[in-house]
Amino acid sequence: MISLKQFLNEGIPNYFRGYFNNINNNLDRLDKNVKQLIKDLGKDGLKKESLEIASLYKKHIIEFKVKLKDFERKNRD
Repeated sequence: MISLKQFLNEGIPNYFRGYFNNINNNLDRLDKNVKQLIKDLGKDGLKKESLEIASLYKKHIIEFKVKLKDFERKNRD
């Protein structure tokens, strides 16, 4: 029988790898779309809105990506 300590040390099982790959792929697409939106808003003279989206992008999306990568590194083999 596997002990709780051994189970916790094993981290996240490999069969969850698809979830992480899917999330990372979706985040890559989201990155491209948000960056394009920021650029297009700026080109159309909507500088204030462009800066607001850029701030939200930095505050939430980039922060989530960094935390997810740290989580993966910490919990995967």
